[in-house]
Amino acid sequence: MNFTARVTSRAFEVGRAPSIRRSLRIAAVGFASVALSVLVVFPASLLALAEPPLTVAEARDLIKQLQTDAAGIDQQYTDVKEQIKNGRAQVRLKQADVQAQTEKVGRLKLQVGQIALAQFQNRNLDTAARLFVTRDTEGFLSQISTVQKVSENQNSALQDYQQAQANLAALEHSAETDLAALGEKEEQLKSLTAASDKKLDQAKKVLAKLTADQQKQLAEAEKKATAKANAERRAATKATAKANAERRATTKAPAKTNAPRRATTKASPDSTPSTVTGSSKGTKALAYAKAQLGEPYARSGAGPSSWDCSGLTMMAWGSVGVNLPHSSRQQFNRGQPVAKSDLQLGDLVFFYSDISHVGLYAGNGQVIHAPRPGKSVEYIKMSYMPYAGARRPG
Repeated sequence: MNFTARVTSRAFEVGRAPSIRRSLRIAAVGFASVALSVLVVFPASLLALAEPPLTVAEARDLIKQLQTDAAGIDQQYTDVKEQIKNGRAQVRLKQADVQAQTEKVGRLKLQVGQIALAQFQNRNLDTAARLFVTRDTEGFLSQISTVQKVSENQNSALQDYQQAQANLAALEHSAETDLAALGEKEEQLKSLTAASDKKLDQAKKVLAKLTADQQKQLAEAEKKATAKANAERRAATKATAKANAERRATTKAPAKTNAPRRATTKASPDSTPSTVTGSSKGTKALAYAKAQLGEPYARSGAGPSSWDCSGLTMMAWGSVGVNLPHSSRQQFNRGQPVAKSDLQLGDLVFFYSDISHVGLYAGNGQVIHAPRPGKSVEYIKMSYMPYAGARRPG
């Protein structure tokens, strides 16, 4: 008899055969589960391995989109920060109101207490008797007059005190509510930071999937794109200068009565002006932005050496005495609306349906802006982003 047969026989002898059979069944089920999990998991891994690799162009577009998404979230972040700043200012005002109201309640409480004390002390003597026993007759009469006058207004004083207490309670509740709302917004900042960082991590993972050669190609593509943008900027600057020179020459030239009149065409509301001027403030704000060209993007950056889009526009216009909030959405509600065909140098130009990006108009259909993580302050054609509107601060 072999070993297995001997063990089984012995188990039957001591009454354990059923438990052994159960163990064997459990082992069989376990092996079946493992086999099934292998069949389920392995094909999924094969599918992941079979996923086609990204091309350099696809990776570049995907990284750009993820970085742009992060920049949009960053504008939500700065918007909430502005709300917190304004909320803290409101809380400080309310806390000052609470302090003032607390002092008022204290004064009214003292006044009501004095009335009650005066009535209690003088409850057993009439006025004639008190006049007889006092040494300072003149002062006593003055006091009696004051006490009687206050007594006449006792109900009014009590009502004032009660109303002041109610106002104090309302102010305290309002301040506490605002403080709680600030706490919620602080938590919102943390969530937005995490969401933006997640987008950037995804962009890094996309880059990591590329081979070293592909990463080199990607870097070269970025350099070419930057060179192209600079060439377009130089061409646009020359074209603007030429158009402005021709306009000035036409203005200075004497009018010719026999010269044929040129037909004039009205600019389309969706077109940008071929020649452009700007207010003194707008031109200076644009000059400030030009001085920051090449400096890197940073979340909530407002200088002196790194920027986000609304931080750049805020500081540019701040340099000429115009205060703007650090938020593209809030800046969209400042100044006067400007048609696309009437843009002037330094005007604020907004992009995307959620107003998540802003730049300064630089002429010839271009803006200066702080684009997104991984990029620097640069010129760009307005047509490269979905236009949302424009405002002229000041």
